[in-house]
Amino acid sequence: MGLELEEARKQLESLIGSKVELVITSGIYKGTYPSTIEECDNGQVAVSHPTLKGAFLPALRSTELLMKIEATNCIYQATTTVTRSVLNVTIPLLWLKLVSALEKVQRRMFVRVPSSIKANAFSLEGVEEGADLSPKEWFSVRISDISLGGVGISIKENLIHYCIGGGRYLLLMKIGDISFFIVVKLVKILPKREANIDLGFAYEGLSVSAEKIMGSYIRQQELKTRG
Repeated sequence: MGLELEEARKQLESLIGSKVELVITSGIYKGTYPSTIEECDNGQVAVSHPTLKGAFLPALRSTELLMKIEATNCIYQATTTVTRSVLNVTIPLLWLKLVSALEKVQRRMFVRVPSSIKANAFSLEGVEEGADLSPKEWFSVRISDISLGGVGISIKENLIHYCIGGGRYLLLMKIGDISFFIVVKLVKILPKREANIDLGFAYEGLSVSAEKIMGSYIRQQELKTRG
């Protein structure tokens, strides 16, 4: 259920300082970008300006983004559009206007459970849309944890050259007897652990069928850990 405008404004003001994910669902800048709520004014939200490979993310006026806000006991989300960027300040800001209701999402969607799923990955950096994917460029990974927001992946140290911060990857996963593809973005590289390196990936989007398969798997893993 969405919050009414005045209630949403008050809720946003209470969320200043909260972590945010900004999701662009189409175009050349399609992906998920971490940020933080810095200010609220007259129903608009200013977030720390997201970056892409060390530079400010190009964000034209009226660009549409899905904003997900991490609160204490839930996740709030709303569709927003860019109204302006303010870069000549101590904390560069991106101002957003809500164009949909501010909705409360069950935190269960973001429950993370351990996993031992084996998968294959392909770096999409520099690959033109529609180009053939060379079989030689795929590499094996192990999914160490999984949620409906992203996956943790462990790779061998000798594959570190594939790791590009903010890079996009195609994952071929198999859960049970069903194989499917997911596009993900590398958002975190953790310190080396023995001969492995742990990575954090966020989904660019989930199809209804993939979300259903993964949701079922997550519930099964939850029951196992409780048992």
